[in-house]
Amino acid sequence: MQYITKHFSSTDFIRSDAQLEREQWLIPGVIRFNRYFLMPAAVAIQLCVGSLYAWSGYNLPIEAAIYGLNLNKGTPVDRNIASVTFYIAVAVFGCAAAILGPWLERNGPFKGTLLGASLFFAGSLITALAIYVKQIWLVYIGYGVVAGMGLGVGYISPVSPLQKFFPEMRGVAAGLAVCGFGGGSIIAPFTQLALIGNTYTKDLNTVVGVPLTFVILGACYFTVMVLAGLVLRMPPPGYQVRGITIDTIAGAENISHDREGSTQTLSEKKEGEYQEVPVEDAKPLPKDPFSLSLPKSLGSKEFILMYAMFFGSQMAGLLMISKIQSIVINQLGTDALTAAYYNSGLSICNLLGRLLLPTISDFIGRKPIFILSLLVQAILVGFLPTAIHDKSFPGVITCAFVIGLFYGGGFGMIPAFLADQFGSKNVGATHGVILTSWSLTGVAGALIFNSVLTAENARLQTNTPEGKPNLV
Repeated sequence: MQYITKHFSSTDFIRSDAQLEREQWLIPGVIRFNRYFLMPAAVAIQLCVGSLYAWSGYNLPIEAAIYGLNLNKGTPVDRNIASVTFYIAVAVFGCAAAILGPWLERNGPFKGTLLGASLFFAGSLITALAIYVKQIWLVYIGYGVVAGMGLGVGYISPVSPLQKFFPEMRGVAAGLAVCGFGGGSIIAPFTQLALIGNTYTKDLNTVVGVPLTFVILGACYFTVMVLAGLVLRMPPPGYQVRGITIDTIAGAENISHDREGSTQTLSEKKEGEYQEVPVEDAKPLPKDPFSLSLPKSLGSKEFILMYAMFFGSQMAGLLMISKIQSIVINQLGTDALTAAYYNSGLSICNLLGRLLLPTISDFIGRKPIFILSLLVQAILVGFLPTAIHDKSFPGVITCAFVIGLFYGGGFGMIPAFLADQFGSKNVGATHGVILTSWSLTGVAGALIFNSVLTAENARLQTNTPEGKPNLV
């Protein structure tokens, strides 16, 4: 218990003078570090981690590889077995982010990215072995548990440094930090399909096979994540922009207070570089009187309410992402390639939500957009069953894409919202903990979805040709 308390109480990242000097350079002696370099590096990492959202393209191929074909009038039918992997990964993702969030703050984003990339690659290799030996339980462990841990750590690694380096535009920084995650399945469905084969789930004809697909893509993701991770770093002690430090909560920078503490500051240069600025007879930077410690932040009423809000705003989008390709194939009667296109379209909406809504929230606030998100999603979820029953392609796709937009927006805004309330210093840890609500969303949503699906399959089975269920 004492270790747990200590783990969540300390988020200080201690570096030597030599390390601080090295971190002022991207390439020593050649290119100085600029905070804007963090943005493309974060997007690259999140594009790899966001391949999780392309899991729905694996459901049918994995089931075909392990159990054989399952066709209804020539159309592959999802057994809803492989999809469990996605929900396990989501659950582990949030738990890993919550547990390792304080560790990340103490050890820096590069070590976090390296750990995440290594676990993700190891999980992909275990998954490949599991499919080769036809053991679905090993898929659950390989991708669901091991890769899920890597995805959770890899996801939060670029978020914290961007919130700290861009305290004056937290919404934009948060959106850029996580937009790649939403766009992860723009490209991934097509790479998966190209390696597995367009018709694999109908005739088992493949290009390289399902196991080797995980090996190839896992190696590519590992390489990109490690290289991008080399760019990530935390700002130096005393870093501030326009009077806003990593401790500052929203609005506190406008309140004057007495200065006491160290005798030098680090200021941000216009082009994004930073340098130490000695000040003669200086009045040092104060400790922000409004800043909260991590334990107080996690135990506050505001955090609990934000936790519940995030849970409710993410459930519909998560279920839609996990099943979009199965819905398009089984319910709307299209082929695997068309389903991949619509999966990419949903990812584009997810990405746009992560960019647009956090940027807008910098001007009108986070709370109004979250309220709008909850209202719109509630209406669309109510309309979606009718659209599916009527096989209304425009209706289903419109519901899916709008839900995806607000789902991405929620992910884009939550780091900035947390930084507003509790300061950027704690954002790595608070963000990790609040992601457990997303994990609970995955577990609760999966249980609700699968129970409804089972009941409907049983009800409709006698009315379906050849006794095969006609649901997702």
